Amino acid sequence: MSYLSVDDVDAALEKAKAGGASVMREPFDVPGVGRIAILRQPGGAVIGWMTPVDMS
Repeated sequence: MSYLSVDDVDAALEKAKAGGASVMREPFDVPGVGRIAILRQPGGAVIGWMTPVDMS
C-alpha cells in the first residue's frame, strides 16, 4: 500500500470525506512515525495518508 505525506491527516480526511471518500481506518498514531489514516477514494482506489512526526 502506498502512503502519501499530508500536512494534517485529520483535516485532509475531512475534505476527502466531503468529496465522497470513505474511511477504512480512522486516523491513528504510530509512535516515532506519525499519524496515519486509510481511505477509499471515490473511484475505488485505497490509499494511506500520513503526517510524519516532526524529526527536527
